[in-house]
Amino acid sequence: MPGSLVASPASLLPGVLPPRLVRHLSGRNLPALDAVRAAGAFLVIAFHFGFSSIPGPTGVLIFYVLSGFLITWLLLREHGQTGSVSLKGFYIRRALRIFPAFYFYWVVVMALRLALDKPIDWGQAVSSFFYVNNYYQGLAGDHLRSPLSHTWSLAVEEQFYLLWPLGFLLVLRSRRGPALWLPAAIIGVWIYRSILHAGFKVSSVYIYEGFEARADHLLVGCLLAFALRRGWWPGFWRACCGHPALALLPIAGLGLSTLAHQRLGNDYRFLAAFVLDPLLVAVLLAQLIAFSDSPWWSWLNARWLRYLGTISYSTYLWQQPILDPVRRLLDGWPMASQLMVALALIYGAATGSYYLIEKPFLRLKERFSPAASAHAASFGRLERSLMPDAGVSAGSTSGKPLKNLVPPSEQLPA
Repeated sequence: MPGSLVASPASLLPGVLPPRLVRHLSGRNLPALDAVRAAGAFLVIAFHFGFSSIPGPTGVLIFYVLSGFLITWLLLREHGQTGSVSLKGFYIRRALRIFPAFYFYWVVVMALRLALDKPIDWGQAVSSFFYVNNYYQGLAGDHLRSPLSHTWSLAVEEQFYLLWPLGFLLVLRSRRGPALWLPAAIIGVWIYRSILHAGFKVSSVYIYEGFEARADHLLVGCLLAFALRRGWWPGFWRACCGHPALALLPIAGLGLSTLAHQRLGNDYRFLAAFVLDPLLVAVLLAQLIAFSDSPWWSWLNARWLRYLGTISYSTYLWQQPILDPVRRLLDGWPMASQLMVALALIYGAATGSYYLIEKPFLRLKERFSPAASAHAASFGRLERSLMPDAGVSAGSTSGKPLKNLVPPSEQLPA
């Protein structure tokens, strides 16, 4: 169990995270994650455009693990600073972050479809408006491919935002705590999904889009936040963060898992890939944070990648209504050229949405942020208590939470 590791004779002290990981977790922004968002959005776009060999579903899974991690990181920070979590403040901040860009998009899509006399699936339209399109499409099975059909994934995230803060508080107050209940919940979803697929032969659309069948992907991100914040499994993180080349292993694992799904179908996806892939993504996130200043991975902090990560939410929103018209209008062009044009239009629309819709509400959202604490002193205490070259005696930090780590700005994809 976390915090109960036996002292090791090795030079690296038990209970101590790798110094490079601690250093980057202590920064004002967690590095490399904007590039991860940008990559996830690109995978989705390329897959929707027609490159079927590109793992678009992995892009969605990356968003889920990343969202679980970041939201839990923010909640842990607030709890560490104030001793509590303001549910009202959390929900106001989420609403200001998510709703303006989405409802502007929804209104534009509906207005255009009405004006152009395009078919409208009103069940899909209404369910997407109320963030339950994942269940509408999951239960309907066959649904209209439209500029609203991709909102099922936004519904999954919004349902997580609604439920997890309450679960977070319950987990913290329980006697056993997150070290027991988070792994138990994740394993419970694995079992539930396997029963749905192998036992009851439930529709693959429902298993793919239903919140309760995908909740483990978000919870793996939550577990990662607790593990890094509280210094769990230090030996594992020291092994994973020993050399920058090790980050290639989870990437290779995700690639092999994609190939296995393409050959074996949904049996592999629902029984194996949905178990293994989020764990690989979680390890990769920690590694990229740790190695973000190494020559291997420092390119992930390039300004243009950080920008594409910043606008990834609007990118995800606007890709759907742009891709199909571009393919029709540029029929006969090389597919790669069509995709380049589509990307330019998508990033242009996302830039407009970010600056005209998202950013004003993001400024308003800051008024509801938890009061900032004096971080400078806490950073020094953090480094002295966790780094092995700081003269800390063996086992002195084992099982103790990391205090006052500052998470990245809330640029959460959906």
